Amino acid sequence: MKQSNKTIEKRKIAALYCRLSRDDEQNGESNSIATQKKILQKAAADHGYTKTKFFVDDGISGTTFHRPSFQAMEQAILDGQVVAVFVKDMSRLGRDYLKVGQLTDCFFPEHDVHFVAVNDGVDSAEGENEFAPFRNIMNEWYSRDISRKVRSAHRVRGGAGVPLSKPPYGYRRDPENPKFWIVDDEPAEVVQRIFQMYLDGYGVEQIAVQLECEKILAPNAYAEKHGLQKSGKSMTKGPYAWKSSTITKMLGLQEYCGDVVNFKTYSKSFKTKKRFQSPQENQVVFEDIHKPIIERDTWERVQERRRSKSRVRKPSKSEQHMFSGLLVCSTCDANLNFHFNQKNPSITYFNCSNYNNRGKQRGDCDATHHVRAEFLEQVVLGDIARIMAFTRHYEDEFLQILTESVGTEQQRQLGAMEREVATLKARNAELDSLFNRIYEDSVSGKISEERFAKMSRMYEDEQAENEQLIDLLCHNLLTCKKRTGTAKDFLATVKRYTRIKRLTPEILREFVDKIIVHHRQRVDGVDEQKIEIFYSVGKIEVPDRAKVPQVDVCMPIRKGVVAHYSSDRKSA
Repeated sequence: MKQSNKTIEKRKIAALYCRLSRDDEQNGESNSIATQKKILQKAAADHGYTKTKFFVDDGISGTTFHRPSFQAMEQAILDGQVVAVFVKDMSRLGRDYLKVGQLTDCFFPEHDVHFVAVNDGVDSAEGENEFAPFRNIMNEWYSRDISRKVRSAHRVRGGAGVPLSKPPYGYRRDPENPKFWIVDDEPAEVVQRIFQMYLDGYGVEQIAVQLECEKILAPNAYAEKHGLQKSGKSMTKGPYAWKSSTITKMLGLQEYCGDVVNFKTYSKSFKTKKRFQSPQENQVVFEDIHKPIIERDTWERVQERRRSKSRVRKPSKSEQHMFSGLLVCSTCDANLNFHFNQKNPSITYFNCSNYNNRGKQRGDCDATHHVRAEFLEQVVLGDIARIMAFTRHYEDEFLQILTESVGTEQQRQLGAMEREVATLKARNAELDSLFNRIYEDSVSGKISEERFAKMSRMYEDEQAENEQLIDLLCHNLLTCKKRTGTAKDFLATVKRYTRIKRLTPEILREFVDKIIVHHRQRVDGVDEQKIEIFYSVGKIEVPDRAKVPQVDVCMPIRKGVVAHYSSDRKSA
């Protein structure tokens, strides 16, 4: 049923909506934008609409409704500017049957919009079309089927080593075989420079600033200038504006080694274009497919530096290193405090807390007892590995060493604590006697009341402090006598681990009781550091035997200084 021209003239426009996706292009001229425009212009005229406006989305899938012209038409409807919407068929409106149904059944009627799908015979002025929902479902199935076929083709191509992604900056498609890539010399030199700068210690932000200062075209600007396919977002800050995120992404591209990495991302549904990162095990790598820009060993060194930087974050006061509380200064028995290098937080180390506090409070230490956390970890890991190797090959001898060590160490500790308790108790008895004496002197007038009050307060404070120490020592005595740290228990702990590749806080606490750190000494031109490891059963001296590795750790700790630790050195 046609509306009168008089009624139509009172309204604004009839929206003629055209859409063409890349899949539709395969069906020939029948779906072309030009064909759609002819069909819609004639249909609008046949229905009496003279004021029309085209809304065209070319090359956009019907599974998404984030289309510029469609959204413009939708806004025009909300603004009351549209009286009718014409499409060639229901699939031009979209291929999501839920969304299309919401538009035709709710949105258009609510805004008094006359909807016509010419080839499908749908006209809202003639009432509901019972077959329209089925057409919407079939249109969505078509997209689902196309998506399935495309995915299948991608799997075949990707599984054969054909790159599925666009060539990254530094490569371009091979004119003779567009499926593969060739090196683009000018940007390839920039890529090589970026990798070298990173290895030289530059951060990604510094690299980006340097490239921008030298007015080197950013990847998208370079692609636009040379007519190459662009990727990512459009330029907003000028052609020379390099982003640190761009540098970060480039440093992680394995493709620069000459490899092809396929299936790096995936979509959860054909209805959404959002891509998600694939797990490492789902990605497929084909090595040496094209000419490399970066040597493989250079790329590996860059990845190692990136991993070391990403693992470390700035330590907060509430955070503790796994060695915190275990390290003791050999000079003053104070704990070693955890620190990080302000300029490079990946450099972590410990040094004596008393030495750090010199000048602020009384300190008894005149040396830093500085030890790098990484150096310490290698020493402890090597020593535990040495004990494990000795256990595997000389278990009986190790058990005998443990038994003697445990007995001797336990007796030494018990004796020392018992002597200290006796000393403190004797001192408290002496303080009682002194208190009685000054009380008598105060009564007889030999000392003033002020003097008595001051001395009595001093004696009481000392007694209170001694009582606290006595309670702590008695608790430690009880723990030492009851603890299950026997030779057989420690042996069972060692045998429970076949091989320890990495030191963890749990393993460290299970094996080690404390570690005494000495200050580095220069011996025969070599910096050597003595580290004494006390296990849960005390200090273990493992004799040299065949099949037992030596612990030899050598590490640069700062420019020009290399620290050594070796289990066969006198200082170790």
